[in-house]
Amino acid sequence: MACWAQTGVQVGAKAGLNLAVLDGSINQDTKFKPGFHFGGVLRWRPAAHFALQPELVYSQQGSNNEIPVGPGVALENKTKLSYLNIPVLAKIYLGNVVNLQVGPQFGLLLAAQREGQVGYYASSNGSGFRTEDVDVKDNYKGDVALCAGLGADLKNGLLLSARLNYGVTDINNDESQKQLRDYLDIGGLHNRVVEFSVGYLFGSK
Repeated sequence: MACWAQTGVQVGAKAGLNLAVLDGSINQDTKFKPGFHFGGVLRWRPAAHFALQPELVYSQQGSNNEIPVGPGVALENKTKLSYLNIPVLAKIYLGNVVNLQVGPQFGLLLAAQREGQVGYYASSNGSGFRTEDVDVKDNYKGDVALCAGLGADLKNGLLLSARLNYGVTDINNDESQKQLRDYLDIGGLHNRVVEFSVGYLFGSK
């Protein structure tokens, strides 16, 4: 079978869905929070079965949180983190199209918000939840992650991929929580993101 793999350097764009969660949260249940990502791609493919692909990607991360505060009562809120991620991936091709992807990712924290229910009150006049939407960027920091996944580079330039971005940096920058973690010996707070992407390489033959 003839090899049609296009070698050389190409640039492109990508976008897709994130399913993100924060691993290591204290006193709350966390659930995957959907978000999106988009950015640019540069692929250097010096040989048919190998490529190096750095990217520059805006990524919505964080988690959906549920915090029990009493019998049958739980607070529901969101931790919304925005990162500028720079993954640098090695792509190993299993033929012309399907490829394994692995490499590091470096993330710059752009913004952090806590949104939703943060308190509950009950009195003779009734009960209810206290909500807020606040900037909590000072409580978090940048990230380093390990990325691994499976992709397909089609002949027409279309890129498909599914990856796990596994954060290895403790992103907790809240001193009181860090002290509590140290006291309880429970480790840090880490990003976990499952990423599904569609992209396109310009100039494909």
